[in-house]
Amino acid sequence: MVGVNRVLGLAALIAAAAAPGLAVSPAYAEPDLVAVVLTGWAAAGVLVTALLHRWLSAASALVMGLPVAFAGVVALVAAFPGRAEGLWPGTVDAVAHSGARILTMALPTPVAADTLALPALAVWLAGAAGALALGGGAPLTAVLGPLLALVGAAVVNGPEVRPAYVPAAVFALAAVVVLALSADQRADPGGAATVVAADGGRRRALTRALSVGGVLALVASLTVYLGPLALYSSPFRPADLRAEVTPPEETTDGVSPLSYLAAWSAEPGERLMTVTGEEPTELRWVTLSDFDGITWQAGGRYVPVGESVPPPEFPLPARPVRTVDVEVEALPGHWLPSPGIARQVAGAHTAFDPASGGLRIATGTAEGAAYRVAGVVPQFEEETLTTAEEPDREEFAEYLELPADAPPQIAGIAAEVGTGTPYQRANRLAAHLRSNYGFDPESPGGHGYANLAEFLVEPGEQGGGGTSEQFASAFALLARASGLPSRVVVGFGPGTAVGDGGDDRIIRSGDAVAWGEVYLEGVGWAPFDVMPGDPKENGATPESETGAGADPGEAAGGTAAEEDGLFSPSNGPIDVGDAWARVGRTVAWAVAAAVAAALLAGAARVVRRRYRLAAREPERRLHGAWWELRDGLRMAGAAPRPSDTVTDVLARSDALLPAADGRPRTWALGTALNALAFMGPASGAPRVDAGTARAAADEVRTYTAALRAELPRSRRVLWWLDPRPLLWRRR
Repeated sequence: MVGVNRVLGLAALIAAAAAPGLAVSPAYAEPDLVAVVLTGWAAAGVLVTALLHRWLSAASALVMGLPVAFAGVVALVAAFPGRAEGLWPGTVDAVAHSGARILTMALPTPVAADTLALPALAVWLAGAAGALALGGGAPLTAVLGPLLALVGAAVVNGPEVRPAYVPAAVFALAAVVVLALSADQRADPGGAATVVAADGGRRRALTRALSVGGVLALVASLTVYLGPLALYSSPFRPADLRAEVTPPEETTDGVSPLSYLAAWSAEPGERLMTVTGEEPTELRWVTLSDFDGITWQAGGRYVPVGESVPPPEFPLPARPVRTVDVEVEALPGHWLPSPGIARQVAGAHTAFDPASGGLRIATGTAEGAAYRVAGVVPQFEEETLTTAEEPDREEFAEYLELPADAPPQIAGIAAEVGTGTPYQRANRLAAHLRSNYGFDPESPGGHGYANLAEFLVEPGEQGGGGTSEQFASAFALLARASGLPSRVVVGFGPGTAVGDGGDDRIIRSGDAVAWGEVYLEGVGWAPFDVMPGDPKENGATPESETGAGADPGEAAGGTAAEEDGLFSPSNGPIDVGDAWARVGRTVAWAVAAAVAAALLAGAARVVRRRYRLAAREPERRLHGAWWELRDGLRMAGAAPRPSDTVTDVLARSDALLPAADGRPRTWALGTALNALAFMGPASGAPRVDAGTARAAADEVRTYTAALRAELPRSRRVLWWLDPRPLLWRRR
């Protein structure tokens, strides 16, 4: 394709190569930003490769384009840093681990270099392969690469991301344009203008345009509706790769977080962390669902997340949002505290368990972590709680499991106290523990069957004392015995304010607390305050028939608090950078890299020109002048043909830029080169004398300067910055 057809063909190829990027972008936290970035990569892959292919073979053009793509990954790392710190370590990490990070990150995928590198390089290669195939006259092969990348994007996204209807339409239109232009060029090498002029066929041109437009519309419609339908709705739909990949995890600490409570209760002054927020906020730390008769452990499947945390698997009945900054000082394990169920996290690489709502550091321990987290604090309306139904026992079997040899008090209390509707049973069990047992900070630790056998007493008797460790464990096991799915949560109270009216609060070991949660159908996991005395405002009420369960310290019943936006200005802005500002930085880095490359190319060309035209050996200087002349002609758009002789090239030079007197130049270069070509083997005397070589270099220097002066201003400016002559082969 030449002229307008070539430009249109490349534009259509760019659109086809961009379609996979448009298809994969909805899986990211900022889809519009990702779509813009990947479209730029597609355009760069097509244009850079097409430009290189003008002077290089297909293989060489593809290889020479790889450093440009690598520079693009460096720009991505600078604009969207990933896990690895530093520009070069981040680049290597992004290239090596991008695919694994995409498949193991929870949706939406965070926008970072280590999640963008793979799709960026994929659309680059799809565009580069298409440009080479199009330049080689194989339009069908040109659209094959983008098609495979589009299918790959749909498979990687899986069923959780909306079908790629629009990207499929974009690809269909672009592919048909490429094929139509190629077919038109083969049928009419002279171009459409020649045909129209030859037969006066405006009517024919209009008919052709309408028919091509109809074909485009038909293909686009079929692709938009039938393509994704076949891909996503047929029995042969692709597998969900994310479900098949197990995210990397460190080994969980063998000590149950619940076991820390006894020691912390005896030594309440140990400083654990500093929390900054506009109001006192209780924190959720670890959710424990697995009980083996001795201890509670955290279960679940943690998946790495970005700033946006996916919603949990259980419903959240209301959404008051709390945002806090946390600086961990001496917190054991790898779990991270959050206000309620975390929804956004910044400042740390984290993992999230959708089943439990638990948050943890992605690698290593929590000690020393500093992050900002916005969490949704559940609130419940009394009417919803009292009308909640029994959950499905098979679905929640793991939360109903009671190991053998349970103390008989558990079954006795559950049978006598845990009666009524699901909520009434849970509320009565919580009230029973609060009313018949006391708090004893010096009680020995332990929450297994042996400990609960000493802690619990038969219904109607007055029990002893314990810490929240025993109360939470007892409540969860009593709930399971009464047929209610349950689990234990460890968290922290709001802590002690620092200074007068400040937002900083110190969380110490004495602020640790545990509570039980019961799953109520249609409500979700409802927390219950089971510590002795009157319940806190949101815990189970003193009455056994009414009340509401929620996190300690939050409002009970009634209407939900007004919802705040995550990381809203009222909670203080989070310094994560504006998405479009990062696009600007990416473009700035790309421009800076291009300018630096151009300056380096210019410097290299100046050095090479000086080396060629000032060589000490006369014969080397003569050959240097010859190649400088040929490069100058190619820069001016009058490249010599491989079959041209020296005389042909010099004649072409005179025709392109005649001498001032209009007569052909007397080229010392031509005379010397022709004499050198027909001169026999060296006889000891120099084959070219120094004066002739110097005269040839001077006339080439003068000619190329005059030739450059005749070019348009833009081409004169770019003459020395153009890197192409460095890549041209001598032919």
